[in-house]
Amino acid sequence: DWVAYGTLPPNVKFDAWAQGQRCKGRLRLLSRSIVFDADEINIPILKFPFDRIKQLVEHGLDDAGFNLTTTTFVKMKERALDAPYVFDRSQETTWRFVLAYAPLTQCLTPARELHRISKLDYTERDAVLKRSQQALEDSFHFDTSRLQDLSEKILQNFSAAQVTPLVREPGRFVVSSTRVYFQPIHNIGADSPVRNWQLATILAVTRRRHSLQPIGLEIFFLDRSSASEDGSSVMFIFRSERDRETAIRALLEQPGLGSSTGVRVSAAVAGSLLEAEGSWLGKVTAAWQSGVISNFDYLLYLNLAAGRSFNDLTQWPVVPWVLADYTSASLDLSSPTSFRDLSKPVGALNAQRLQHFRARMEQMHGTGEPPFLYGTHYSTPGYVLYWSVRSSPGHMLRLQNGRFDAPDRLFHSVSDSWDSVNTNPADVKELIPEFFSTDDAFLVNRNALPLGTKQSGEAVQDVVLPRWATSPADFLMKHRAALESDYVSSHLHHWLDLIFGYKQRGDAADKADNIFHPLTYEGAVDINSIQDPGERAGLEMQINEFGQTPRQLFHKPHPVRHCSNQYSGVEQSSGNALAVALMQTIIAVTATSAGTSPHSPHSPARAATSPGGTSLDLPVSPPVRGPHDPGLPVQVDDGNPFLPAVQKLPFQARVLEPEYEFGSRNGRPGEAASRSPKAVDMDA
Repeated sequence: DWVAYGTLPPNVKFDAWAQGQRCKGRLRLLSRSIVFDADEINIPILKFPFDRIKQLVEHGLDDAGFNLTTTTFVKMKERALDAPYVFDRSQETTWRFVLAYAPLTQCLTPARELHRISKLDYTERDAVLKRSQQALEDSFHFDTSRLQDLSEKILQNFSAAQVTPLVREPGRFVVSSTRVYFQPIHNIGADSPVRNWQLATILAVTRRRHSLQPIGLEIFFLDRSSASEDGSSVMFIFRSERDRETAIRALLEQPGLGSSTGVRVSAAVAGSLLEAEGSWLGKVTAAWQSGVISNFDYLLYLNLAAGRSFNDLTQWPVVPWVLADYTSASLDLSSPTSFRDLSKPVGALNAQRLQHFRARMEQMHGTGEPPFLYGTHYSTPGYVLYWSVRSSPGHMLRLQNGRFDAPDRLFHSVSDSWDSVNTNPADVKELIPEFFSTDDAFLVNRNALPLGTKQSGEAVQDVVLPRWATSPADFLMKHRAALESDYVSSHLHHWLDLIFGYKQRGDAADKADNIFHPLTYEGAVDINSIQDPGERAGLEMQINEFGQTPRQLFHKPHPVRHCSNQYSGVEQSSGNALAVALMQTIIAVTATSAGTSPHSPHSPARAATSPGGTSLDLPVSPPVRGPHDPGLPVQVDDGNPFLPAVQKLPFQARVLEPEYEFGSRNGRPGEAASRSPKAVDMDA
C-alpha cells in the first residue's frame, strides 16, 4: 500500500480525471490484482487483474514510476456509490503510476512476482499465494509504540484475524493490562493503524466457531464508542482452539474487565450467558415461558447462544417465517389459517415437493454417502444478502463478482418469496431478524440501485408488500405483531425443536423431514485432519457458502410457552447493537444467583420454573420500560437503568474481493492512509 500518482491513458476518458493530470491516491498490491484508489471521490476505484496485465515496466524517467499495460481494467464505486462494477475490455490501455515517497523496487519487484504467479494453473497459484500470505502473517509483529499508556504491560500476543461480513483481516491480537489491541497487517479500513478497546467497557467475552471450527472469539461492549462498525462487538478468529482459550483466560483474569459497564455481572458470566452454559439456558427459557422475554428476544438469544453472530454472514441469526397469508387485503391474527405450520421445516411445507425430496434421499442409500433431504440450507450468506441487497448492496456486489444477481432472482416481493420457499425445490430459506425490526432499509431502494428489470417487464425497485401492509413501517409492525401473537407463542416451540433442539439431528430429525447436507452440521468433518490443500479449500468453501446449522441447544422437546408478553412495539436497534441490548435485558431479568444479580437485593420477585426444574426469580418491582422492547418490564438497579438508548448505525461493508495484500504499507513515514469515503472499501 503506497501513496502514488496515476496518469490516465490517452485512449481512456473519465469525467473527473483530465488527460495529462496526475491524480493522487493509494496504489495497493493485492494477491490477484493491483488497485488504484484515487483521493478524488468522483473517480472510481480502478482494479487491474494480474492475469490480464501484459507488462509492468519502468518508464525510464527520473521519478519512481512504471507503466502498466493491460487488456482489462475494472471500475468500482464511482462517486463512492455502490453500483455494478464496469469491466472495460474494449482495448489495450497503458497506465502510468509514480510512487510519492517509496523506492520503485519496493512495489515493482513483488508486483512482477505476483504477475508471474498469476500465469500458473489454479491449484499451484493458490498454494503459492497461501504460502506467501502465511509467511507474511508469521513475520508480522505488533508495534509496541502504539500502546496507549507507557505503563501498560503486554500479557498475550497472538496471530489472529478480525472477522466482519465477508472480510477476514489478518493481524496481531494483543491483550494488555488495560486494553485489547488489534493491529491489522494492512490498514485497509483507513480508520487507525492499531485498533484498541478498553477492558473496562467489555460486557461479555464469548466463544464462537468459524468454518465449524472452535477458533472464534466475540467481545461485546457496553460503550458504543469503543467497538466495531456499529459499536457493539468485534469478532476474532485464531489459529487454534488453544490460542483462543489462552486469549480468553488472559482477558478474564484482568481485574478491570467490565468495570465501567455498570452491570453487576462479570464478563465471564455474561459470556457464559451467550454460550448457554450452566443454568443460563434454563433461566432464559423459563423467562420466555413466563412472558417476561418476548418471542423475538428469545429467538435472538438462542441464535447467539448457538454461535450465530451479526459479524459473520455465514452464521447470521435465523428466524422463522411465521405467516402464510401475504395476499389478503387485511391480516387476521386471530385466525390459525393466517400462520405458517411451525412444526415443519420450510422444505416440508409443500407435501408434493417433500415427496420429491424423499424420493431423491431414498436413491442416495447405498451410495456410500450419508443421505439427506435438502441440498441447500435455510440460512446461507447468499440468502442473507438476498434479503438485504437494498441495505447492503456492497456485500452482494462482492459476492457476485461485481454484479447484482439477475433481476428475476432478486428479492422483489414478499408474497413471491413466500411462494418460492413453498414450491421451488432449491429454496428452503427462512428469514433474518431484520423482518421484525423497525429499520425498513432492506425493503426500500432509497439509493436508487440499478437492480434491473424482470422478464415480465417489471422494474425491481422497492419490495412489493402484501396488500394488508400500507407502508414498509406498517408491514414491519404487523409482522412483528404476528411473531408475538398468541398463535405463534403457543407453537414456536415446535420450530425451536427443528432448528436448535432434538429434531435437529438423528432419528427425530429424520421423522421430522429435517435432514440437511452432512457438511452443514458441526463435527461432521475435521478440517485440520485434511492434508490435501485443494480438498481442504473445497470443504471450507462449501461450509462457508452453503449454510451452517446452529449448535444444538436442546436434546429433549422444548417446553410450551405459558403466556404471551404484553408487546407494544419493536426494537429501536438492530445488528450487534440489538445483541448488546438483548444481553442487558436478559441479565436484568434472569441474573439472580449469588454475586451476579443485577438488581437490588431487596427487590421483591416472583418465581418461575424452567423445563429442567431450575428456579428463576423474576423481578417485579420497580418496573420500567426500556428502549430495547417498549413492552418489556425491565428492573432497574438503585435507580440506574440497565438498558442504554442504542441507536442503529448503518449496516454495510464495502469491500472489493477475497484477496490478500502484499508489500509494504509504509508510504511516507507516519502518513495515514487516505480517508476518502472509498478508502474504507478495501478487503484485506
